[in-house]
Amino acid sequence: MAKTKTIPPHERPEQGQVLWTSLLVIAAGLPLTSYLDWQIRVFLGLVIAVRLASLRWPAALPGGALRALLTVAGVANCLHANHTLVGQDGGTALLTTMLALKLLELKTRRDLRLTLILIGFLIVAQFLFDQAFGLAVYLALVALGLVALLIDLNGGLEDRRLRSAIAVGARLSLQAVPLTLVLFLLFPRLTAPLWNLGLDDSERGRMGMSDTMEPGRISELVINGELAFRVRFDGQPPASDARYWRGPVLWAMDGRRWSPGNPPANTTKQDPLLESGETLDYEVLLEETNQKWLFALDVPVSAPENAFIADDLQLVSRERINGIKRYRVRSALDYRTAMPGAARRDYGLQLPPNITQRMRDLVADWRARSNGDWDLVRHGLDYLNREEFHYTLQPPALGANPADEFLFETRRGFCEHYASAFALLMRIAGIPSRIVLGYLGGEQNRFGDYWAVWQSDAHAWVEVLIDGRGWVRVDPTSAIDPSRVDNRGATRLLGAASSIRFDLHEADRLARLVKGLRLFADSLDAAWQNWVLDFSLEDQYALLDRFGLADLGEYGIAGLMILAASLSLGLVMLAMLRGERRLDPLDAQYQRFCQRLSRAGLPRSPHEGPSDYGRRVAHQRPDLAASVGRFLALYIKARFGRTEQKTAADRLRRLLRGFRPKPRH
Repeated sequence: MAKTKTIPPHERPEQGQVLWTSLLVIAAGLPLTSYLDWQIRVFLGLVIAVRLASLRWPAALPGGALRALLTVAGVANCLHANHTLVGQDGGTALLTTMLALKLLELKTRRDLRLTLILIGFLIVAQFLFDQAFGLAVYLALVALGLVALLIDLNGGLEDRRLRSAIAVGARLSLQAVPLTLVLFLLFPRLTAPLWNLGLDDSERGRMGMSDTMEPGRISELVINGELAFRVRFDGQPPASDARYWRGPVLWAMDGRRWSPGNPPANTTKQDPLLESGETLDYEVLLEETNQKWLFALDVPVSAPENAFIADDLQLVSRERINGIKRYRVRSALDYRTAMPGAARRDYGLQLPPNITQRMRDLVADWRARSNGDWDLVRHGLDYLNREEFHYTLQPPALGANPADEFLFETRRGFCEHYASAFALLMRIAGIPSRIVLGYLGGEQNRFGDYWAVWQSDAHAWVEVLIDGRGWVRVDPTSAIDPSRVDNRGATRLLGAASSIRFDLHEADRLARLVKGLRLFADSLDAAWQNWVLDFSLEDQYALLDRFGLADLGEYGIAGLMILAASLSLGLVMLAMLRGERRLDPLDAQYQRFCQRLSRAGLPRSPHEGPSDYGRRVAHQRPDLAASVGRFLALYIKARFGRTEQKTAADRLRRLLRGFRPKPRH
């Protein structure tokens, strides 16, 4: 028979320490769950459930053979979900799975220490997926719990071990702050964030603006309500009804869905923008989209680096936006575009096969009463305002011909319904049209002095081609009578935020409070992004230039970093030494006791403990034996026993008031 290896008592972890470790693994992995495949999440949930159940029923813990099978199953599960065990997704799934399985064999304190080290790697892996300020604070708290548990495993703590371990961990973390700041400010900067180097996550789906539009697509995006981008204007921001943030331009319609299509190249030699009025400069901080288009006020007249303005005036990046992107743009709010070539105009007139006769009859009536194309456009907008059209985020489902059903039957919809139907009606009338997707409005954040544009501001509008004016923006959604706007449904779905398209009043004080908290949290995210995540090589040199150190060069900056790091470590060491010299109340009273005996000619030898010292004093000075005995008995009991130390220190202080031995002559 094989002998079972006996674990020494001092190496056996306490049940509380095992529970603490299990909870830390859960806390560290929780933010990753949204990025892991569903089957990975199920496997992790089952393993952790077994671990927690075994704390109450130890027999539930699987044996060595079953753990080996679970390990093989976990690896196979990761391979099936991600088709690889390396890279950002595959490697993180494998690390999380192995860490969960490690919980099933926490037999010794060494196992706990190893698990805690792996939790540290899992914390770092989080930043491959997200670098938000809230996540950083959350993971910092998890790291503090990790350090506290390591301190507890090393022992030496007195009563109230959890509180003592957290206090020591917090003190150690604060001692690391100076060195962290030095390294952050002076360590050589990379040209790209470390978590983006060589990691291709372009296949990961992201919620955001799409380059297609069909009934329900934008309203789903609006209900999502996440941040789209932030904007800082150099001057006065434009009025709310002028903040149209231009994105993808859609030309082709197959009867249900709009898409960019393949419009003919602009054969005219002239610039697509003929005239522009006063311009506006601003900076955009765009969230990750995994798309190439950028958003700019309608219309952009300058493109940032590595981007261009297309013939249809959309701003396009030459690379996908696989991370938060900061760029500057100049836009003109008053403009006149050039007339496109004949082929491009014809492309803007193409109709799907499901145009009905009643749609044609409606347009024919407008044409008969119109004096030119722009007058017909006005008749179309009047029709939407006059008839019983309703704005709602919860429209009824539409069939195979959504435009016809919306115009003549349901008459309830969101901006994509109105834009799609109106663009088709204009094409029936012989007016080239196209749809622009983007955002409308934005919300001022007074905490951070910027404007936040949310997914709830997603919008679609129409551009029609008018002789002498070029492409003109028309927003059919704004033509709806405000009395036919479903405020209650919109407010309920959008939460505390409301688009400026309509006056969606906040429900109550709670909604205003939630809105204020959201804006404050977003301002913290913006500051974190601006001062930490976006701290670039240029920012580093600009900071050094303020102190006249920009000319040091690479080696000079490296030397400055070493010097500053050494100074910060030296200051921390001095602070620690001063802290050690600060005695606790018990030792302070004992030191006063020894000083008074020393003045009486009875100094304590360095090798003498309290008991030996007391016996020697009593032997040399029998007259002091009773006073010395009372003091040392109380001190030893408090220092090495379980007496409440603060109470004991007060009693020792009272005993010392009358203890003033005089030397013998």
